[in-house]
Amino acid sequence: MNQGNQALIFEGENSYFQPPKSTLSQNKNSVDRRDYSLSEATEDFKLRGQVEGRADKTLQQYDYVLGRLCETFSENSQVQSINTKELRKHIKNLMDDGLNSTSVAIHYRVLRAFFNWLVRENYVAKSPVDDIQEPKTPDKYPKILDKDQAKKLIDTARNWRRTWAGYRNFTIIVTFLDTGLRLNELVNAKLKNLDLEQRSIKVHGKGAKDRRVYFGKNNFKCLKHWLNIRDNVEEVLDDTIFISQNGDKLKKRHLQQAISRIQEKANLQDVQVSPHVLRHTSATFAVQNGLDPFSLKRQFGWEQMSTALKYVHMSDKALKESYSNSSPMDNLA
Repeated sequence: MNQGNQALIFEGENSYFQPPKSTLSQNKNSVDRRDYSLSEATEDFKLRGQVEGRADKTLQQYDYVLGRLCETFSENSQVQSINTKELRKHIKNLMDDGLNSTSVAIHYRVLRAFFNWLVRENYVAKSPVDDIQEPKTPDKYPKILDKDQAKKLIDTARNWRRTWAGYRNFTIIVTFLDTGLRLNELVNAKLKNLDLEQRSIKVHGKGAKDRRVYFGKNNFKCLKHWLNIRDNVEEVLDDTIFISQNGDKLKKRHLQQAISRIQEKANLQDVQVSPHVLRHTSATFAVQNGLDPFSLKRQFGWEQMSTALKYVHMSDKALKESYSNSSPMDNLA
C-alpha cells in the first residue's frame, strides 16, 4: 500500500483513538482473560471494524499494522504480556525499516486504538501505548490548484459541454470544486437525495455517516441541465446522479480517467489533478471566501476540528505570501 495514502485512510478514525471511558475495575462482570492471544485479539478487533462499518481501506490497514505487530510478537503471545518498552521498540523498528514519519504515526494511532479497545473489552487493565508519545510528523499542507489552474480546468471542461458525456464531466468537476465531495460520495450520490430547491445533496460519507452537503447557484444550474439530459441513453439502469453512457453506475476509474483527459487538454500536466486534490482545493477556496471552520467541518464531513483549521492556516499562509508582494509601505515609490 502506498505510504503517502496511509494518512488519508484514517482521517475519519480519530474518535476511536481517544482513551477509553471505562477501566477493568469499573466492570463488575469482568472475567479472567489471561489466555487471550494476540492473534485472537487482532481478529476480534478487525471484526469490530467490519460490524461498525469501517471502510475497506481502513480494514486493509488494520491487517497491515496488526500484521506487523504479530511479526514482532508471536501470534500466540498473550495481549497482557505486551508492555510499553517492547511496544516502543516495535515502533523504533518501523522507523529503522524506512517508514516515513507519517506512516509510523499511523501505526501508532492504530495501535493506540487497538489497545484502548482491549481495555474497554477488559482484556487488559491498562494500554501500553498510554506512556508512548505519538511520533511527530511534518506539517504538510494538502496539494491544491490555484485559482488560475482551477479556472483553466473548468474552462477546458466547458468546451466539451456539447456532448452528453462532456456535459456530465463538466458538471462533475464543477460539483467537486463547489461541494468538496469525496470520490466515493459523488459516484454513489442518489437522485432521490438531491434537493435542487434547497441546493443540497445528502451523501453517505466516511464511517458510514450521512450528511447534507450544500452547493451554489452555478452548480445548481449545471445539475439542473444535467438532469434534463441524464436520461438521454438507451436505458437507465442506476439511480445515482451521475451514470455512464451505458446507463449504469459510473465507475470511479472511468471518472478519474475523464478528469485526467481534461487535465491534459488544459495543459496542467505539471500539477496533480484528482478528485481528492479538487476536494482540497474546494476547502481552501471556501475558507478564502469566508466560510468559518465550524461550517467547513460539517460541509466536508471531518471528525476533527483540527482538519478544518488546517485550511484556515493555509489561507493565512496564502494571505501572508500575497501581502508580502502588496504591502502599501513596501510599494510606495
